[in-house]
Amino acid sequence: MSSLATTARTKGEQTRQTILDAAIERFGHDGFRSTSVAEVARGAEVGGTVAYAYFENKEALFNAALDEDVAGVINEAVTSILDPGADNAWRGRLIFTLIEALEQHPLARRVVAGLEPQVTGRVIELPALADLRLAIADRLRLGQEAGLVRPDIDPDAVGSGSVTLFISLLMSTVQFGLDVVDVYGPDVMALLGAAIDPIPPEAQAAEGT
Repeated sequence: MSSLATTARTKGEQTRQTILDAAIERFGHDGFRSTSVAEVARGAEVGGTVAYAYFENKEALFNAALDEDVAGVINEAVTSILDPGADNAWRGRLIFTLIEALEQHPLARRVVAGLEPQVTGRVIELPALADLRLAIADRLRLGQEAGLVRPDIDPDAVGSGSVTLFISLLMSTVQFGLDVVDVYGPDVMALLGAAIDPIPPEAQAAEGT
């Protein structure tokens, strides 16, 4: 590939990213209905029709911006559980990292808050969540190797279910306030613990009698 083609491609990627950044800010502040593609273009300092070279319509631009912003939140969440230490503290770190990360990602927070009902149902299927499911599954496997997680569970299935629980708690927290974490967070942690923590020897002995 010629250097000219490489330069042109790089410039195009940069322009697309600039448009996405502007879309995240505008959609995050004003919402889908109150934001036009022209307003996003002005925020990106590009011509009014340039966005259409990268996104078919406003809905496609909104969905791409949402995917991008949620990916930023999830990347922070994944990082919070990558500590190689074999312990179970990642469960608590994860929910607080998600809450803190949302404050820096306006469009993701708007959607999680339920202010864009037309896409709320899409949240659980966003591409970035696959990375979080995989990271949790890997963390569970590490725990199994260290004897901190039950050996009889399926890490992939439990990882997927855990993400659903965490996203539900996150939505409740954003919509109803941080008190939700104090009230229901311990219950979620208890449920996860009951599902994945090894059965204490004394409990196993009691079951065998």
